[in-house]
Amino acid sequence: MGLKFTPTPEQSNSNEIDDDLSNFFRKIRLREYYYQTNYTNDSVVKNSSNFCPPNGRNEALDNYISTTKILCSNALKEPKSIKHNISLEQRKALRSLANDKSIIIKEADKGGGIVIMNVDFYKKKTLEMLDDNEYYQEIPTSNKNEVFSKIKSLINKNGKLTKHEIDYLLKFESKTSTFYGLPKIHKCQSIQKKCKDFKSRYVEVLDPDDLAFRPIVAGPICETSRLSSLADQLLKPFLTLIPSYVRDDIDFLNFIPKQVSDQTKLVSFDIVSLYTNIPHDLGIEAISYWLSKNPELLGSRFDKMFIIESLKIILENNIFVFNNKYYNQRKGTAMGTKVAPTYATLVLAYLETILYKRLQEEDNAFALYVKQNWKRYLDDCFIFWERPIEDLIRFEKILNSLHKDIQFKMQVSDTELPFLDILLIKKDKHIITDIFYKVTDSKQYLNFSSCHPKHTKINVPFSLARRICTIVGNKTILKQRLSELANILIKRQYPKEVIKTGLKKALEIPRHQLLCVKKKSHEQILPFISTHNPKNKNVFGIVKQNLQICNNDTKMKNIISDTKIINCKRQLPNLKRFLIKSEFKEQHHQPKVSKCNDIRCGLCDYLIEGAYFTTKSNMTFHVKQNMNCSVENVLYALRCNGCDEIYIGQTGDKLRNRRTVHEQQMRDPSARKIPLSGHLDTCCKSEPKFSIFPFYKFNCVDASARLSKEKFFITIFKPKLNIKL
Repeated sequence: MGLKFTPTPEQSNSNEIDDDLSNFFRKIRLREYYYQTNYTNDSVVKNSSNFCPPNGRNEALDNYISTTKILCSNALKEPKSIKHNISLEQRKALRSLANDKSIIIKEADKGGGIVIMNVDFYKKKTLEMLDDNEYYQEIPTSNKNEVFSKIKSLINKNGKLTKHEIDYLLKFESKTSTFYGLPKIHKCQSIQKKCKDFKSRYVEVLDPDDLAFRPIVAGPICETSRLSSLADQLLKPFLTLIPSYVRDDIDFLNFIPKQVSDQTKLVSFDIVSLYTNIPHDLGIEAISYWLSKNPELLGSRFDKMFIIESLKIILENNIFVFNNKYYNQRKGTAMGTKVAPTYATLVLAYLETILYKRLQEEDNAFALYVKQNWKRYLDDCFIFWERPIEDLIRFEKILNSLHKDIQFKMQVSDTELPFLDILLIKKDKHIITDIFYKVTDSKQYLNFSSCHPKHTKINVPFSLARRICTIVGNKTILKQRLSELANILIKRQYPKEVIKTGLKKALEIPRHQLLCVKKKSHEQILPFISTHNPKNKNVFGIVKQNLQICNNDTKMKNIISDTKIINCKRQLPNLKRFLIKSEFKEQHHQPKVSKCNDIRCGLCDYLIEGAYFTTKSNMTFHVKQNMNCSVENVLYALRCNGCDEIYIGQTGDKLRNRRTVHEQQMRDPSARKIPLSGHLDTCCKSEPKFSIFPFYKFNCVDASARLSKEKFFITIFKPKLNIKL
């Protein structure tokens, strides 16, 4: 099925849609609240706000919201009956695969392939990287507080950050990064040979010694993630100063000459492990150069010192966890931190300035030629070489002498050579472009039976065909590639008519138009975002149609007329999210709930211990990590010891404190906030009157996530003490 396949969900998600509607209505209220005001905010970044203007400000808007809520609620009362797109046996097989601790599943580094490895092989290969003391160092703890202290000190030194920017950098719930490796099957000779020899959907190569991994540090909410995001925004404008900078395939296609000389060679360079091989001192030196050369690009509130100190904190505190051990990256930058691509691009651009100077010292015409023809996308470089071969050999030597840690691997061809997704073919004096696929490319395009909106799946053939039409310039090759695409899509269960329509639509667009860079639209857009679920009736039509109610008010009419309302869908968890985990942690023991056995603890006598808890209606709660009385940010099942019925609750506080609240509300009628308290007081005559089992732990403080998950489990388990009381 491929990792891009999304199974049909078991349940409707009407509770989640209620939250989505509330978020949409909040956005409209904010538009009305700030409409034609003089409110300005100079902050480059800021935390998301939960502020919602109150009711009663605009009658038409209030009527729109109340009417839409009622109509949507009625529409969601009767969920659609939709069949699963995978069988019961397949669902059981997927659960078994996800729970198999002897294997680990990763997506290939490139090509979208699925790689299943023995867990011991994966662990061994990963530790081989982490045991290299030049790049990584094991440390005792995550140093979380120390990192935040450094960021606070940096903010105090600058003194020009807005309150929004300070809150953004400091006020968020962080989580230590995790480390994992993506298998580079496209560079593994044994796997490539097997793929060439066996044209099947899968090949088997047991524990190949020559399989390397791309190190990834996944830290979307690590301590330095916000600082990295800010640094990236401030450094991005400097990319426009780089002569060799290639933005994407289209940018490079527009650079390719129509004709070349007979002697022209196609030459590409790949930089060996760029991210991990940039020494910190070289990186700081390079960024300092660009900041000094063009300080005006930073604006007035940020200076060179702030950027340099920010980068030092990010680079020197790249802390992550693998198999319950903490490490710090000593050399290079993390492939996963936000600023890494911009940082690496500017470092190479700095080395290129040194390159041009050295070439100019030898031959000014040679330097000018290289500067005009040398193109680079991150660590991939390309040049049409029309000079003598001796100059190319000399050029390669100069490149590899720029810095001992930054090494370039050269490929030369007289006929054809790939760059990015483009295969350049030299035929006589002409350059023909074809689309390039690696041998290991799985072409696992979205399956038509996948649980996605219909318009998304119908658009897939057009999008893929448009990409081919953009890259492939020769009509004969284009026809062949589109035919190959059609055959692949048929295997992915796309109807022939859908494929034919998509390909025809792509072919109707002139190629010169495809090669034009799209300009960003300045149109005001207001998205209605919801999770796609075919079991729910689509409420977007109600949301949009009812906007006519707002036309009764001049202010709201102007707001709506200037805004485009669009329907956006979140994807349900697909097989990739279900089967692939970034965190690696060996399970020596099954996770369970245990008492802390502290004599002062008030929860131990109430806690249900074990790896799972089964209700009297034979529904079972399983735990995925160890928990005890001190656990916080959890969902819990509370069992009445009189009738054995359960109640599902959530708390951001410690669970032992939540037990105290239930006890107080049970004994004191004046303190009761939910009917459960009265039930517990009268139903059970012995002590303790209830028991608690925590079953779902959140990694960060997020009240909305807990509430949403609580609603989900209540919908699934339908506990009587939640529903009837």
